[in-house]
Amino acid sequence: MSLCAGHSSKWPGVLRTRIVLTVLAACFGPLLFAQEICDNGIDDDGNGLVDLNDTLACPCNLLPPPVNLISNGSFEDHTCCPGNPGYNAGNYIDCTEGWTDYQISATADYFNPCGFFPPMIPQPVPDGNAVAGIVVHTWPGGASYEFLTQCLAAPLAAGQTYELGLNLAAVRMQFGMNGTLPINFGPLQMAIYGLDTCPPLPYTMYDPVWGSPMPAQYCPTELGFTLLGTVTYNPSNAWQNLSITFEAPFNVGAIMFGPACPVPQDYNMWGSSEPYFFIDDMSLVNAEVSVTSTGHPCTNDLVLTAAPYDAPPNTYQWYLDGVAIVGQTGPVLNASALGLGGGMYAMRVIRANGSCALAQKEVTVAYPIPLATATPQSGCAPLVVQLTNQTDPAMSGTLLWDLGDGSTAASSTVMHTYTQPGSYNVRLTVTTAQGCMADSLFEDLITVHPTPVASFTADTTIGCVGTAVTFTNTSTPAGNYACTWSFGDGALGSGSTVQHAYNNPGTYNVMLQVTNAFGCMDDVLMSQLIQILPTPQPAFSINPVSGCVPLHVRFDNLTPGQDQQTALWDLGNGQSDTQLSTSTNYTTPGTYSVSLTMTNTLGCSATLTAADTIHAYGLPTVTFFVEPDTGCAPLEVQFTNTTEPGMIGTCSWLFGDGGASNNCSTGHTYINPGTYTVSLMVTSPAGCEGDTTLYHLVQVDPTPQAAFSFGPQPTDFYHPLINFEDQSSTDAVAWLWTFSQGAPASSPEQDPQTSFPGDGGGEYPVELIVTNMHGCTDTAQHIVRIDGVFSVYVPNAFTPNADGSNDVFLPMVRDDADRDYDLRVFDRWGSEVFHSDEPANGWDGRVNGAPPVTGVYVWKLRVRNGVDRLMRQYVGHITVLP
Repeated sequence: MSLCAGHSSKWPGVLRTRIVLTVLAACFGPLLFAQEICDNGIDDDGNGLVDLNDTLACPCNLLPPPVNLISNGSFEDHTCCPGNPGYNAGNYIDCTEGWTDYQISATADYFNPCGFFPPMIPQPVPDGNAVAGIVVHTWPGGASYEFLTQCLAAPLAAGQTYELGLNLAAVRMQFGMNGTLPINFGPLQMAIYGLDTCPPLPYTMYDPVWGSPMPAQYCPTELGFTLLGTVTYNPSNAWQNLSITFEAPFNVGAIMFGPACPVPQDYNMWGSSEPYFFIDDMSLVNAEVSVTSTGHPCTNDLVLTAAPYDAPPNTYQWYLDGVAIVGQTGPVLNASALGLGGGMYAMRVIRANGSCALAQKEVTVAYPIPLATATPQSGCAPLVVQLTNQTDPAMSGTLLWDLGDGSTAASSTVMHTYTQPGSYNVRLTVTTAQGCMADSLFEDLITVHPTPVASFTADTTIGCVGTAVTFTNTSTPAGNYACTWSFGDGALGSGSTVQHAYNNPGTYNVMLQVTNAFGCMDDVLMSQLIQILPTPQPAFSINPVSGCVPLHVRFDNLTPGQDQQTALWDLGNGQSDTQLSTSTNYTTPGTYSVSLTMTNTLGCSATLTAADTIHAYGLPTVTFFVEPDTGCAPLEVQFTNTTEPGMIGTCSWLFGDGGASNNCSTGHTYINPGTYTVSLMVTSPAGCEGDTTLYHLVQVDPTPQAAFSFGPQPTDFYHPLINFEDQSSTDAVAWLWTFSQGAPASSPEQDPQTSFPGDGGGEYPVELIVTNMHGCTDTAQHIVRIDGVFSVYVPNAFTPNADGSNDVFLPMVRDDADRDYDLRVFDRWGSEVFHSDEPANGWDGRVNGAPPVTGVYVWKLRVRNGVDRLMRQYVGHITVLP
């Protein structure tokens, strides 16, 4: 078939129609175009404008989109939060902006979660959170009313049709809003009333008798309002959508909404309850035709509805982007079923009077561009990643995340944990509110590095203080890790295999932290892994710590917990013992160290050594000698202690004759003859005693007793022969006399005699030594006194001429007392010319240094007799010769 053989004018598509027209022009040449037909989808006049797009050929008035003429129809805008109407008579409807009671004595209510919001309000609330409430009840012959009242921002135009829409729910409310009862009232006509002006609201009428406000019992028509329209409401606890369509009889400036008057009689107060109504989502719009839509092309369920639809007398036609959708003249257009997508949809109404009105509804089809961020994009498993939807909020509706590990999510921000290492692709699918869906694949968005599983072993878990434990990293998977160890005692370590010594008893937690090349780390804490038993604390007492051999010492074990330990003693003297406490004897002098080793059940041992603590002191080996050991009484003996000096502290001698001494070397005189046993006890500086007794050590022989007498006594030098008579003890067998200046000077005779000097008096010692058969001697001494003969010789003249003969006047005195001598010389006039108190000093004749003067002088001599000790005085004359 040739291109010009025919064409198809069948829907759908303006584009296809244009192709047909072009083909016709090509086949038949220039055509004479007809008048544009506005509802056939064809460019009849050939000006390139089809149907309504050709506004000159197809003029029609475009209706504005519906606008809610009621202010705050959802009751969300408020100036205060309501209280409980059951307990407070306030007009809480005044809290919501734009609304008021119709009469001052009426109490329409307002409920908002910011204040009072009773639980009997059905949930969910249709629009927002807040609702209004009114009560309606009757009694015989009357009724009580509440109406919601509002002055409109713009009046309703007379002659135009309007639609009031709202949601309504009912309850039988117990007084005080303490609960509800089952609904027992029937259908009710709900009404809208109108007034051509905005009066002062609320109305206030006063009782002409009492002057108080009149109760809210007036029907709006009694206040000048006109009933505009009604709808029948069947009370239910569930929200119902109601609408009232009416034509404004005049320009309406204020409206009231509530029950139509009169109210049925079953709307009474019953059982302390009354009918109550909750109101929400009120709207008042121009009721000229308008187009609404449900669904969307993206969800393939786009349906458009035109209302009101009054055919006949009106005629209708649907359009898309100004082009008629041929055959679609009904109130509902199932666009998706016709394969139509987005664009500007319109319903044209041609009224019976021929006027044209056009209502439009734009359906937008826009696909989102899914965008996302991930923080972090790499890390260690388990890696917690925050995925955030960054799609344009205007295009972001429902989300679906494919997280790449089999997990999905649907929130805008996703916190997801990747537990396994690897690289993950993330796909984000975004579906707009209109159902338009698109996805983006983010390849290798997430990189998860493997995280090691830390583990380790210890070659031992129990030991003694100082035990070195070897720890080995066994983390998986096997690899090179940076290892950090915490041994539980404050010490740290590094390396795959480490050794640590525990120096204090206790139970220790050990932690290993491993880090791989990616910085991924794990740690493991093994609680109470290492048990270090306390090292025994050997302790013991020693009693005594020093003493003399043999020294017996007791060792008492004071080790804590010794009943769970074993003991080993080294007593320092070649002996050992395993008893907990022990004793020993130290028989050899010396200083000893003792050690105690205590071992617990684990084999932990410790040794305490008391070094050089025990001092076993030796006993002195006492030796001494005497000199002499034999002799005559009284025999003076020197005792010399020859004991080792270092062993000598104190000494105690017993001499055998009752005498004793504490001097370590001493002498002792034996008075009486006899044989004596001598003992010496030496106490060392350490208090150790030793003694030696030498029997019959000292032999003391008897000593003769020398004695003698002699005479005559007294005698003088004229009779110097003295006889001596031995009076010694009878055991004397030999005598030795010694006579000082005697003649003979000595004698062995028993009774000798000797002559002493006869030229003057004097005292002469005489000694007798007698000897007995033992060779013992004794000596007796006496003084033999030979008295002198006192005499004075004074010359009567001398010649002081320096010829060496008789030059000095000097009296000769014999046997005088040396200290009592006084010689004085006087001249003839009685003047003393010389004086001397020295027997050897004589007068040389000079007077005051002058040469001697011959003449006679008087001398006076005072001198003491050396024999009888009497003082003598002599006077005479001396002649000085030339």
